[in-house]
Amino acid sequence: MRDSKLWKALSWAIELVIAGLLWLLYSLPVVTAGAASTALYHTVVKCIRHERGTLSRVFHESFRSNFKSSTRMWLTYLAAIAVGAANVSAARHMGGEGLTPLTALAGVIFLPAALTLPWMFAYLSRFENSWMGSLRFVGFLAVQNAGRSLLLAAELLGALLIAWLIPYIAPLLPGPAALLASLAVEPVFRAYTADAVVEDAWFNE
Repeated sequence: MRDSKLWKALSWAIELVIAGLLWLLYSLPVVTAGAASTALYHTVVKCIRHERGTLSRVFHESFRSNFKSSTRMWLTYLAAIAVGAANVSAARHMGGEGLTPLTALAGVIFLPAALTLPWMFAYLSRFENSWMGSLRFVGFLAVQNAGRSLLLAAELLGALLIAWLIPYIAPLLPGPAALLASLAVEPVFRAYTADAVVEDAWFNE
């Protein structure tokens, strides 16, 4: 029974829900949502896809070890989104119609954020880099893999839309969203880690 495909699918579903609930819990202060997102991706890939470690322990360890870098990056994205939203709001209050300099600037801010955000916290869960180095490399990944970036952005926006339209199922979405994102992200990451000499390199399996 425990080796059956049905049991494995049910186990995955339960673990995805638990991982999503952990993400919600660790994201409650809002400022910690970046570190929680890094931990969610890491946990889904390591514990659920590769069946390594204990879910709650892996989540907490990833959250703690990546807290500083992930929080700083999350605040960067929040600042960019706030500036973009302020430009849109200002354009509306000024009665602007169609494309205005303010709305164009908002697009310049929102588009890179939307295309790189799904890559960023997955990247931080696996690699170490400086703040600027992370921004540059993730930007490179997003452009080099434009098709995957559009797919990832669509998945993120789709999850947000579903959560907006059906709020009571929102707690069930983070885990599956991270799993879907990993299907697009992991093949790209493996190209960079295939030759890495690391003990227990589960991410290359």
